[in-house]
Amino acid sequence: MTNGFNRPALRRTLLAAAFAASLATLGTAQADDTATSATVRVRSGASLTVEQRVSEELRAVMTELIETGAFGDQSPQRIALDVDTPAQRVSNLGVLVDSARDAHDGLRVLAVTPGGGGERMGLRAGDVLVAVNGTSLAGAGGAAASLRQTVDSLPNGGALAFDVRRDGRAQKVSGALSSVYLPAMHLTIGNGKQLASNAGATTAAALAPATAAATSSAEQGCGRISDYDIAPRQQQLHAAKIMSIDGVTPGPSGTKAYRVAAGMHTLKVAERIENSYLSFNDRERNAALASERYKTLTVDVAPDTTTLIAAHLNEDKRSEWQGGAYWNPVAWKQSAEACR
Repeated sequence: MTNGFNRPALRRTLLAAAFAASLATLGTAQADDTATSATVRVRSGASLTVEQRVSEELRAVMTELIETGAFGDQSPQRIALDVDTPAQRVSNLGVLVDSARDAHDGLRVLAVTPGGGGERMGLRAGDVLVAVNGTSLAGAGGAAASLRQTVDSLPNGGALAFDVRRDGRAQKVSGALSSVYLPAMHLTIGNGKQLASNAGATTAAALAPATAAATSSAEQGCGRISDYDIAPRQQQLHAAKIMSIDGVTPGPSGTKAYRVAAGMHTLKVAERIENSYLSFNDRERNAALASERYKTLTVDVAPDTTTLIAAHLNEDKRSEWQGGAYWNPVAWKQSAEACR
């Protein structure tokens, strides 16, 4: 036990917070913004392989997320996620702060990762962080974001100095920031391909007049168009959203695959590329005219086939947000799947 926390349970809690934050960017799970710098060291038995250690921790994280309702009312069989992160440097402060409460007197430390940078500096659960490197963390909103920005802006080995209130007394806590460099990661959970073609598929009748759709489907067969995100990032393929099919908004909301008559269809597509892959900010991204946010894609849907749609990031134009030059919609994969 450390500061009232069981070490394995604390490690899983911090992992779950970090993982849930990643899922929230995909619209799958909601997480409080309470975790600051989230490299958590795995201390499983030395006899386990790296793969076994990662699997062990991931299983614990998924169990905790499911038990706490992070996936809503989805059954485990219908949970399917595709999480990608680029190679990155991560600052290993290892401090969990309470950003949900008013930080008028500073950020309260809920827990520290055993062996993490915060613990080595001398930070403890219950401390109140009043300032970091001269920047106040009290009396204003966004204190957790300010702490994260300060930590992330420092190089490996950079100096951190905290003004701390502990047991009602002011103290100074300082040390060198430790960073680790993580490889690019691709994590797939569940059978995304199957869900892309089957889960909640909308019928052709929802996309066109019923009589014409039924006749076309009967004569030509049918297939599916899906924007389910299982696209490989190493091929510069990212999430996309189908806004309309042949001029009709598909639905219901949340559907990821749409059944259509076999043949040519015109799609209006929006990109859902993660910010970390782009060279401009959301303000510039959202400055584009509404007519520029969507692009047209024509696809030829074969019978009994699911066509997967993605946003292709144009590597040489990743900083050109004007006119949406940085991306194009593509039909990147076709999978055989019976359409009935």
